Amino acid sequence: MSIERNLRRAGRVAQAGLSLVELMVGVLIGMIGIVVIFQMLATSEERKRTATAGSDVQVTGAIALTSLERDVREGGYGFSSAAYDTGITPVMGCTVNAYDSARPTAAFTYRLTPVQIVQGAGAASDTIIVLRGSGNHFPASYVFTESTDTSKKTRGRAGISPRDYLLVGRSNPTLQCMTVEITDVSNADALTIAHDQGSYNYTIYLPDGSTSPGTRIARHNNAAPPVTFTSGFLFNLGTDPRRNIWTVNAGKLQVTNDLMYQDTDGDGTNDPVEVADNVVSLQAQYGHDANNNGRVEAGEWTTTDPVTDAQWANVLAVRVGILMRSGQFERSAVTTTVPSWTGGQFVITNLDDSASGTTPTDPADNWRNYRYRVYETVIPLRNILWGAQIRP
Repeated sequence: MSIERNLRRAGRVAQAGLSLVELMVGVLIGMIGIVVIFQMLATSEERKRTATAGSDVQVTGAIALTSLERDVREGGYGFSSAAYDTGITPVMGCTVNAYDSARPTAAFTYRLTPVQIVQGAGAASDTIIVLRGSGNHFPASYVFTESTDTSKKTRGRAGISPRDYLLVGRSNPTLQCMTVEITDVSNADALTIAHDQGSYNYTIYLPDGSTSPGTRIARHNNAAPPVTFTSGFLFNLGTDPRRNIWTVNAGKLQVTNDLMYQDTDGDGTNDPVEVADNVVSLQAQYGHDANNNGRVEAGEWTTTDPVTDAQWANVLAVRVGILMRSGQFERSAVTTTVPSWTGGQFVITNLDDSASGTTPTDPADNWRNYRYRVYETVIPLRNILWGAQIRP
């Protein structure tokens, strides 16, 4: 009996709790496990943010390129034959005298070209200007043989309606262009069209096939036109022509319609429409068919504006490149060289606008700590290619 009791006592002593050293080892192992888990979680989250930011850039880049490409493809619609119309010279490339009573300065001018590229200075992005009409009818030009400051007599006015925005051009005796807004086509001769000042009536065509009367102020007719015509050509740009100005401002790709001034915020400037963000640079080149063989060859891409109307007629395509930046800051330098496109290397700066060769104090301003994606394409000017087939 005493022996059994002693064995039980010995067993109880052997089953005593963990020592302090064992507890500390267990805590250390647990802490190491927690550190590893959180490190894996942080790495996973960082990669997730990088992938998400890359996906955002891919979507916005595709939207930016597609929107710009669709607009440029329409360049020249409504006046594509201006490069080929007979006379002494075509009217493509002329300075257009325009008017918009809604602008701070109503009278303004622009160049008659389907696309114009304004080269940015230094690291600045280029500006791409696209001019196109919106008419629903065959875009051949009209010939007018008589003219006053408020009317034109054509050889036939079919397809011209009130509210249409017409480009008036002549090449003889001097190259002159002007825009007018049509206010009336009811003259009994079936040839004369009017572009008076003040209000006028027009017909609204509803989706169900019915019509409704409308009234409008002729905001595009100058009471004192700077150009006087006796004869020439008319190009119908429809009721909603656009001279879209594509720019990059504060990392955003924006477009503004220069022909329809609108200042809803009262800042004294034409309101832009934001198309995409995280845009670093927009670059463009003309595809100029210098040897007139009907195609743009490797050495015929240039940033120089054409000078003559014949040179403008030989601009058959535009090449554009868009540089996009991810919004995700990376702790290490993930981009070591300045991105390039077919037209050359982009010129970029740090996020604090310092030169790319410098290292900012704040790593978040260093351009190298961000990922980039380049989008580029060649856009044919199809309306110019077709223009030779629709001469008056």
